[in-house]
Amino acid sequence: MDRRLELLSDMPVVIWVHLIAALLALVIGALVLWRKKGDARHRFLGRFWVMLMLVVATSSFWIREINSGGFSPIHLLSIFSCYSVVAGVIAIRTRPRSPDTLSRHRKSMQSLYVYGMLIAGGFTFLPHRLLGRLTFGETLPMINYALVTVLVLTAVWWLVRLNRAG
Repeated sequence: MDRRLELLSDMPVVIWVHLIAALLALVIGALVLWRKKGDARHRFLGRFWVMLMLVVATSSFWIREINSGGFSPIHLLSIFSCYSVVAGVIAIRTRPRSPDTLSRHRKSMQSLYVYGMLIAGGFTFLPHRLLGRLTFGETLPMINYALVTVLVLTAVWWLVRLNRAG
């Protein structure tokens, strides 16, 4: 059997839940961030994205293969993700809405997407990680490192642009 199929068949349910929720959150988050803000579709997709991000963040606490069964530094991003979700929701639910609350909501959600999806997601493509082995196999680690570098640098560039604009 192909090694990639073997890796897929050996994946625990929690990793499947985490991966599917993360892929959906990646796509839906991009739609929410780049389309018109404030309308009913934005609110619906935003609520769905928040739910997916909570699934991604909380499911990660049961994924501990990296650090011999313990938590790893990437779990700090999961804590940050939970905090950002709560901060963003509180900011937008605060009445009356002001430019300050809208700005806090926007910054929370944008940083959640950058840190929680792009940077954390980028690290999953490292050669020793499951997604890196599934995507590129186990024989081309330089491609994995190059992809992670490009993803992280792009996310940092985007975050710098967002901070300058807001």
